[in-house]
Amino acid sequence: MKRLLLLVVSATALVACGGTEQGTPSAAPSSAVPPTTQETTQASSVPVTPDPATVTEGAQPQRTPPEEASDLVPMGPSEAEPLCLDLTRGPVPQAVDSLPLVFADSPWVATDMGDPCASFTWVEALPSGATVSSPTHLLFFHDAEYLGTATLEPYGFTSVAAQSADTITVNYRWPLAGDANANPTGGPATIDYQWDGTQVTMIGTLPPEVTG
Repeated sequence: MKRLLLLVVSATALVACGGTEQGTPSAAPSSAVPPTTQETTQASSVPVTPDPATVTEGAQPQRTPPEEASDLVPMGPSEAEPLCLDLTRGPVPQAVDSLPLVFADSPWVATDMGDPCASFTWVEALPSGATVSSPTHLLFFHDAEYLGTATLEPYGFTSVAAQSADTITVNYRWPLAGDANANPTGGPATIDYQWDGTQVTMIGTLPPEVTG
């Protein structure tokens, strides 16, 4: 009986040992981390240094190269500067000097003028040493270019009454019987001289009291 009990105990011990070696292996400790998980964790903890070639630090302003001198457009006035006349130089004295003399010893002298910078304007010329009754020429200019005189012959007691952009109005007087030579009361005969874009047109007719 004792021998049978010993055999049973021995068999039980063998079964227990065999189950430990050949049975299903027990689970790994919960603290163990699979190799792939450890590699991923290590890779994520390492700071990443970006490639310098791909880094954009911020948009820098684009600098336009300076313009070449030939590309520069000069800034000037939107309209052409007016051509202004001068009584003492330029086309005025040249035109006055071209007038035929009425007195051999009295050259023509420019004595008065309209708006010197007007496109269409006038200049008054008298013989040197003239008086109020002396013959008078009115010279017309357009854009500083001499056009000619108001009349072929100069007449005394001639004066400009008005001036506009394209018209110059002239008064012609004449002495009546008993008038003082310096204060004629005849007239005036008013004549308009109009610039039509190509020439000056005389509007009106001088009376014989003026033309003699």
